[in-house]
Amino acid sequence: MVGNKILVLHGNRQTGELLLGRLVKLQNAVAKEFQFVAPDAPFLFADGDDDLEESRHDSNDLESSLRWQRTWWHRRGNVYHGLEESITMMEHLWNDDGGFVGILAFSQGSRFAHIISTLHTVTNGDAFRGLRSVVHVSGYISPMPTNFMTHLEDQWCQYNNNFHFDESIRISLPSLHVMGSTDKLVSIQESKELSDLYSEPMIHIHSGGHHVPVKARDIEQYIMFWRKLQCFDEPAVTCTHPDEEHAQAQIDEVYALSQIFPTFRLLSETEINDPDNADPDDYSQECRKYAHPICYTILLQPEDEEMQQELWPPKTISLHVKYPPDYPDCPPIISLQHEMNYFEFSSNQSDLLMKKLTLTINDEQGMPCVMSLVYAARDFFGEGGLAKRPAALQQEEKSVSKDEAIEKELQDQSFASSLQPASGARIEKCRREGWLIALKMMENKSNNSGKGGSWKQFTIGLVGKPSAGKSTFFNAATAFARQRGGIPTTKNNGNEDEDIITLGGAAMAPHPFTTIDPNIGFCFVPTMDGSCPEDDEEGCEFLSKLGIPLGSCHGRVDERRLIPVVLKDVAGLVPGAYEGRGKGNKFLDDLTDADVLIHVLDASGKADSEGNKVLDIINPINDLEWISNEIVAWVFTNVKQKWDSVVRRGRSKLLGLFSGYKQSQSFVEDIFTAVENFVRENDGRDSVFDKLESFDEGDLYRLVSAFVMARFPMGLALNKNDILSSAPFIEEITSKLPIHGCFVAQDLSADKEMRFIRHHILHQSIASTASNFEGSVWRCLQKAFSLRSPVLVFPVSEMQTYAPLPGLNNFATRDPSLPSKGFISCLESAGGTAPSNWDNNKDMYVIQGKNEIKPALRDVILMKPGSTVNDVFLTLKNMKVLEGEFVRAEAASKLGEKPKLVSKLDIVGNGNRILMIMTTKRQK
Repeated sequence: MVGNKILVLHGNRQTGELLLGRLVKLQNAVAKEFQFVAPDAPFLFADGDDDLEESRHDSNDLESSLRWQRTWWHRRGNVYHGLEESITMMEHLWNDDGGFVGILAFSQGSRFAHIISTLHTVTNGDAFRGLRSVVHVSGYISPMPTNFMTHLEDQWCQYNNNFHFDESIRISLPSLHVMGSTDKLVSIQESKELSDLYSEPMIHIHSGGHHVPVKARDIEQYIMFWRKLQCFDEPAVTCTHPDEEHAQAQIDEVYALSQIFPTFRLLSETEINDPDNADPDDYSQECRKYAHPICYTILLQPEDEEMQQELWPPKTISLHVKYPPDYPDCPPIISLQHEMNYFEFSSNQSDLLMKKLTLTINDEQGMPCVMSLVYAARDFFGEGGLAKRPAALQQEEKSVSKDEAIEKELQDQSFASSLQPASGARIEKCRREGWLIALKMMENKSNNSGKGGSWKQFTIGLVGKPSAGKSTFFNAATAFARQRGGIPTTKNNGNEDEDIITLGGAAMAPHPFTTIDPNIGFCFVPTMDGSCPEDDEEGCEFLSKLGIPLGSCHGRVDERRLIPVVLKDVAGLVPGAYEGRGKGNKFLDDLTDADVLIHVLDASGKADSEGNKVLDIINPINDLEWISNEIVAWVFTNVKQKWDSVVRRGRSKLLGLFSGYKQSQSFVEDIFTAVENFVRENDGRDSVFDKLESFDEGDLYRLVSAFVMARFPMGLALNKNDILSSAPFIEEITSKLPIHGCFVAQDLSADKEMRFIRHHILHQSIASTASNFEGSVWRCLQKAFSLRSPVLVFPVSEMQTYAPLPGLNNFATRDPSLPSKGFISCLESAGGTAPSNWDNNKDMYVIQGKNEIKPALRDVILMKPGSTVNDVFLTLKNMKVLEGEFVRAEAASKLGEKPKLVSKLDIVGNGNRILMIMTTKRQK
């Protein structure tokens, strides 16, 4: 089902169904991108209405019968009787159905769409939230109806006195205004007067009259407008600042582009951290602080290589890029910048290039794509794009946009590529060499290389064949955190043994593909031994003598602090997923969010590779290999598909392709270096990434295998250990670790632990049942978590009592990651302790009073290896915990240890994990 919806508003004396019938060609053209929803207006048409609308109708049309003629209001002078009801009806449809991003409206519907757009703007985006664009067909302007003002005051101004309207207001929504040159009811001048109320409107004039045009050239205009809007950010009234994860991805790409393209020019503002010693060409985060949204240009003409000047425009042309808040999960906003007239670079040529770039954006959806856009533009000119006829590119777009054609090309092993073939034996040898390279990096902990920074949302991905128990593991780990509107209840007359529960969480059933969309929730991971100051007994005695309780923001189990981590259970995987079998492509795309993987393996051997039950026992060790093979084949196929471009563009292009899997370029550089060293030492070939034309499939498999194993380190959940047949397989697999990308393993019964969790959530009883709880799911999460070697930092407000920073109180009482009452019941029933700020009497999180003793070391921040004290400061500042500028910092390793001064450039680790940072602004 297409996620984005367009609200279609019909004209006076029409119906939604009738208008949709006339838009069939347009619907078919955008069916993969948008779903049209066309409701009927709430009122029957009545003679005597004053609306500017068509008065002539084909007697054969359905609307010629009064019972089919609908209208959005009955107009008397400047009062639109029924407008309030129409607005309310559309608000309910918009909010209840969800997924709406734009409006397409005709005639009176266009008038209604303008009223909706005005309401959206006046309320700062609160009304019709998510509205991103509007298409007006035969639109016209009239004074705003007097009862609109009444509706605004009654429904909105009572909540916010800043909502004011005046006739001169300009609508910031992107808009397309379609008008007919022979329209006798709404003139072009009237439609243009409406367009003047919008910022940067697009105008399309067709040769017809008063109707929605759907000829091929008209459809092309709609598509160009909407596809361009897949690259636009929210209107100015909404938030334009990305969250930390997206901001970091954007800054990483900017830095990489500045290194690759000498003509990179940053347009948005930045604040230089050290103006006296700053390098103006250094775009790293260490050098400058970025303002959002980030904007920049890159000259498209290549500087460092020869080009055929006759294939390029006579003057320079640049790609202008602006990041929306959710980039790279959504496309960038792009445009072309040049100073050429029509004869030097025509609008048709510009449109052809923009279509080429749009295809590239669609091809790399969800990944940083600007480098690919620059290369696509250069390819366009280098391949004679200026001389292409529009029909040629339309044919190219038509063929490329078909999923079937793409899939066929991927499956055709003869598709054009300069990558040299290799024998099966060589490919297998190179794959294993890739594993060895990654294994060495894991042992040296160099798979965590990068610039440091906070790990705001450490994510563990659950993989495995269908019905291996991933959803059961997810529910046990998150305490059914993925609520879907259900309430704590049971079915089947109180029987808790239903196949699919109604409590919430991930759906569970003993058949393939129970999970179709990824389930996402917070789980809680016990810290590793030695990673926290309280692991030292002398430190705990120090606190005990002072009468200060040891704190924890998310509770403890087995005396270990719990860390909140995002857990993602994605769709089941089957052999051939990289070719699109099962839910494969969707599964593999969801993988890129994960920092580490847990492969949930059915250790009983009672299911085949596709999750179907079998009578004969199958050794589950076979599942380990094909899971890793699928991920490798997915990346390999993606890179091979673009190999000709890689050879032309060299190392930087290849680097960009691997960076697209949500990994920093410094990480990918480390992979390249490790592979380069291996090949030099074992094959005697130097600088292999400078000689990509000599690569064969084995070379690429070596690189991909090393990348996948280091990028997606994997732990094993050997599930169903309560089934007798699993015991020998568990012993065999454990003895062979590491194997097929898996480094650690934990045997468990996800079903048993899930039932324990469910029981205590449903009944919320704290009984002495800790002996019945194995905690193996927590131990499995802990082992996987440790593969990335995260650094735990404990920020405090002072170094005597280790009291928490006041700015973190909001996080400790309101953050969505905090355990629910039901989970706390499970935690205490398993022998654990509740979070420090949980009040069992009030069943809520509270802050200790002014005179109450504050818990020590309540808070912990997850930092990436290589992070500095300054990274911790910036993290706390971004969280609005600290204000002002860095002054000094004190640190300690243990409780009771004398604090020492540390530099902002010091790397954080166990030796300075307790950290007090002082700034120029006193904490409240």
